[in-house]
Amino acid sequence: MMATTTNPLADRRIQTAHLLRRVGFGGTPQEIDQFAAMSHTEAVDKLLTFTTVGSKGFDMQHRMQQTNFMPKLNDLQYWWLTTMLHTPNPFQEKMTLFWHGHFTTAYSKTDYPVLLMEQNELFRNNALGNFKDLTKAVSRNVAMVYYLDGEANHKAKPNENYARELMELFTIGIGNYTEQDVREAARAFTGWGIKGRAFYLNPNDHDNGSKTFMGQTGNFGGDDVIDIILKRPESARFIIGELWNNFVYPNPAPTVLDNLTKIYFDNNYELKPVLRAMLTSPEFLSDKAYRALVKSPTEFIVGSLRQLNSTNISQNAAQEIGKMGQTLFSPPTVKGWDGGIAWFNSSLFFERVNGANQLATGRGQTDNFDPYPLLQANKLSNGPAVVDYFLGNLMDGQFHPDMRSALLDYFDPQKNLSANDLTAATGGKNNNAATDERLRGLVHLILSSPEYQLK
Repeated sequence: MMATTTNPLADRRIQTAHLLRRVGFGGTPQEIDQFAAMSHTEAVDKLLTFTTVGSKGFDMQHRMQQTNFMPKLNDLQYWWLTTMLHTPNPFQEKMTLFWHGHFTTAYSKTDYPVLLMEQNELFRNNALGNFKDLTKAVSRNVAMVYYLDGEANHKAKPNENYARELMELFTIGIGNYTEQDVREAARAFTGWGIKGRAFYLNPNDHDNGSKTFMGQTGNFGGDDVIDIILKRPESARFIIGELWNNFVYPNPAPTVLDNLTKIYFDNNYELKPVLRAMLTSPEFLSDKAYRALVKSPTEFIVGSLRQLNSTNISQNAAQEIGKMGQTLFSPPTVKGWDGGIAWFNSSLFFERVNGANQLATGRGQTDNFDPYPLLQANKLSNGPAVVDYFLGNLMDGQFHPDMRSALLDYFDPQKNLSANDLTAATGGKNNNAATDERLRGLVHLILSSPEYQLK
């Protein structure tokens, strides 16, 4: 069993595990075997190529049509988490989560929960699509219109909320627009409202006057404003930087952004070629990228379940994720979650430790981590083999040597654990509760380690 090396991504299996954490929620040993048998480029192409599938959460729409059921926040969260756990397209779901944090909308300001479900499906259907198309669709999305006060944006008194956030947070970033641009963009979006829970452009409430926006003058509407913004190289660098920070490592070099910006414009705002270039770049497989990002609480919980081969997720999982700082469908502000090192403050990390304990000790229908099929399938017959298996599966086999020693002292202090002991721990007449407790404790300790919080 290897310990931490200076160039871990030189190993094909470690490359694959790294890739599956970034574009999904981590890989099982079987998934790592499957993708490691391909070249890195082939694996990226396979993960980028999928048939769009809907969320299991949208079973609720049928239920709502047939009954008086009205989903609450926890219902939305549970169905989405179930989709993340079982999706055959991890990159699609990972991008849905990315867009949820980018084009932020919160439950608290949306009158109908189903609107957030529809927005979630919008993100899923456009996960790797065209950024211009997605931005225009989001601008018409009813949940977004509610959230950023589009209903209050009237010709006689423009509301600047959406215009400001469109530029500041969604498309180009602070420093690349002026207050006049905000005012003029707000005028362009007047009349973009809602009628009967659907988007409606009220021509009588739209300002048809001349507007001067980012140095151009004309009778602009909302789509024109988006077109003007997205033609700017600053906008390309902004969204590409957001993607790079989320999938590779923080603060890309200017030359990296320049190269990807050219790909972005050459492909008319299509993001799939940009992401392919990112994920096949030397930087993605560099030592600098390895474990360079912090798992969000959602990634931590869903990824742990997938790696542990758990097939169900608790109805309370969303609440636990919320305690860790990420309440799905209810980000704290319009800028979403700060992410990164902000996930690591003392109280939030304590909640991760608690969450790891619930995952490792879960038994039953909803928390059903069962380590014994893993032991049997991998023919693990003694303490060192068990410790090495879980360090290999959960940590890529990359850890400080002292960590293995400490875990082995915890799990098999007498150094005499046998196959019979492990078999007995599965239950039956010779049930060994102490071994079962230490086995689950071993997994808990690994899931709680600082290194495991990184992706």
